[in-house]
Amino acid sequence: MDKIKFYADKGPFILEGIKNGSISKDIAINFLQEELHEILYSYVNGGFSKKGFIFYPLIKDLSEANTKKIWNLKTVAGFLHQNSCDFTNSLELYGKKKPDRNNAQFFISSLYRDFSKIKKTWVKSRKIKCQKFDFSQYSKSDMEYLQPVAELKKFAAEELKGLLVDFHIHGSIATKDYIKGWSDLDTFIIIKKEAIDNPESLVKLRNLLYNSKIYFYRIDPLQHHGHMATTEYDMDYYCQAFFPTVLFKYSKSIFGNKSLNLRIRQCKAENISRFCFFVDYFKSLHLSGKYSMGSYELKNFLHAVTLFPTMYLQAKNIHVYKKFSFAKARKDFNKNGWEPIDAVTAIRERWKTPNNFPFVDAGANINPLLAYQINSRYWDLFNGIGRLNNIDAKSLVEKMDLLARNAAARINFQ
Repeated sequence: MDKIKFYADKGPFILEGIKNGSISKDIAINFLQEELHEILYSYVNGGFSKKGFIFYPLIKDLSEANTKKIWNLKTVAGFLHQNSCDFTNSLELYGKKKPDRNNAQFFISSLYRDFSKIKKTWVKSRKIKCQKFDFSQYSKSDMEYLQPVAELKKFAAEELKGLLVDFHIHGSIATKDYIKGWSDLDTFIIIKKEAIDNPESLVKLRNLLYNSKIYFYRIDPLQHHGHMATTEYDMDYYCQAFFPTVLFKYSKSIFGNKSLNLRIRQCKAENISRFCFFVDYFKSLHLSGKYSMGSYELKNFLHAVTLFPTMYLQAKNIHVYKKFSFAKARKDFNKNGWEPIDAVTAIRERWKTPNNFPFVDAGANINPLLAYQINSRYWDLFNGIGRLNNIDAKSLVEKMDLLARNAAARINFQ
């Protein structure tokens, strides 16, 4: 079996293992948490089908991928129920209805509540210190650029505090070493138990968070991710693959929380899965031979390159802040092998961004993602980021595929 393919998309193998009895209870628990986390992340950031993303707010549906993931968790819940875990509520819900665009919130809520009742073992308690986000510490000359961050802070305090345990700004915006046009706006939210328990609160949170993405796109018009999210229930069985605890040292709490209490579990398999996803991504890009990427796809690729050293180290069970991952990871490779990382680092330092499409912000007030997707197509018509920054995508893809395969050879999959 191809280990990379297995770890990059292990869902079908886990589900088959549950059916034939070859999967342990502990693996099933961790898999359920990982899948539920991915469903939640997608849902609170929209989670729509392509039609939904285009016609929001007229259509607020659910993608087929999310619907399928929720349905597949019925098998996992049933297996765990047969192995001394009480999933009565979730199984009764599956018996009454099938997941669809209108009821995903009920399944997410029920599965999390049943998951919380499982007795968790092999965890290590840790108190995490948090720093307060202080906008006054930023350069006055950058206040116009950072205005979306200030507006997001106000929005979170007024609209989200009742639904979240905490709201963190992290990444280069938090550490004040951002590069305008290149840097995106990274956030991390912890959803309260009460919000998870109440399906109506989940729907409310989904709408609020999706609309808040306008602040992301005003910082980075090509931002490719939403709010990183976890739950108060996950804090009791915390998987660092979702958000490594070392990141709290460099993140800032908008709510001003001074500490968080976590019970941390082992996450080797999840770390390797995320690394293998990147390896498979670079391989697929190379095999497809589609090097003429649009601005949105190209920016996503470039950010994947810069994140790869972090993913590689995490697969070796080394959690470090992204900024410090480059020097630490490059020790394992020769100069030629590391060339694509150095090339993208150089692109980052001299980054240029085209002017936005006129009236894009007005459209983003209705549908943030659609407006800025149109904006990226506008860039591609006239002066896309590839041409503007003189990027040789073909060379970078080929070299990243080689680097990723060499990195995979250094990982212990046992």
